[in-house]
Amino acid sequence: MAEGQSDTFWKSLYIYFNEMDFESQLFVKRIYKIVILTVAIISFIIAFFLERFSVCVYSTIGASVLCILVLAPAWPMWKKNQPNWQQANWQKQK
Repeated sequence: MAEGQSDTFWKSLYIYFNEMDFESQLFVKRIYKIVILTVAIISFIIAFFLERFSVCVYSTIGASVLCILVLAPAWPMWKKNQPNWQQANWQKQK
């Protein structure tokens, strides 16, 4: 790739993975908390009856990894409510 194309590629990749609107951030946070808490409670009960604490630990870690893979990237479904930002003062003067 040429110099300018490389910069454009990395900039678009950064925006794709880091630009999520505020409402979606709150929604993702709620989903993450609900999933982790539910899995932790259920796995604790199962681990208690099986008398194996590792079941609780591994299932909670697995749920955390799954949530991170699904919820952390800024997928297009998390970009529906983009805020309308005002232009900066230096952009208005031009």
